[in-house]
Amino acid sequence: MTFLRAIPFSFNILWRLALVFPFMIIALIMVGILAGFLVLLTAAVSPLLAVVIMGFFGVGASVLPTMVGTRLGLRARGASVRSSAFGLALPAIGYGLFEALCALLIMALGVAAYLFATSLTLEDFTQLTQMDEDVVIQQLMSVSPAITLSIFWVGGVLILGLRAALLMPLAGASIAADPSGRPHTPFYGFASEFLSLLPLVFLSYLLWGLAVPLAVAICYLLGFGDAVIAAANQIEMTGGNEALGLLGVETGVFIGIVVLVYLWAFSLQCAGGRWFI
Repeated sequence: MTFLRAIPFSFNILWRLALVFPFMIIALIMVGILAGFLVLLTAAVSPLLAVVIMGFFGVGASVLPTMVGTRLGLRARGASVRSSAFGLALPAIGYGLFEALCALLIMALGVAAYLFATSLTLEDFTQLTQMDEDVVIQQLMSVSPAITLSIFWVGGVLILGLRAALLMPLAGASIAADPSGRPHTPFYGFASEFLSLLPLVFLSYLLWGLAVPLAVAICYLLGFGDAVIAAANQIEMTGGNEALGLLGVETGVFIGIVVLVYLWAFSLQCAGGRWFI
């Protein structure tokens, strides 16, 4: 029931999220600059630590739009907000770090399970990390398709489940308050409405993956799909600053549709927080 109610409410969040999108981009750019500065400082000491920091900030960057959208949705439902917009940064980074650490642990357990169940060694796995993603998947599938698919499936479900479990705490952090009116308690409501929110998160991630194909399909329905494909091919072949001159109305509409699909994906997760109050 929560899942079905969240979908129409997500459109109520979508248009609000679209209005603040430019400001959100500026905030993400500032976070990216900070992350880049920290990565440069740590790369000279430990490249591995630099990669970990990039991962932490990457997950944090996905948490921030979710918190912004959830805040907008809760305000639309009459919730009182106890923090400023700038107050979202710290909890977004904190929850982002937690989610990144958990995701890293899930991936590490997946690697350990794969090493235990197959004949690959840690050295073999290290060599795989230097290959392209498609090549890595082909290599893993050639070793054991069943084990590879099982680990990918279980790991993916765990990561999706983690985000679903965090939606209620993110809702509380977005307005800096618990339902009782007290200041936000970290992880309050963790895993609440989990079974209803899990398919919502799955749909959200599915939309992220299908954003470009969906935008292309919509462009074909609007009658200029071929023009978008042709422009994309020209831009890919041209590259550099000259490619900007190839952007036309059709490609602008295409980019706008992609952005809207991405924002709707975030809005779906944000809509899950409406039951926080």
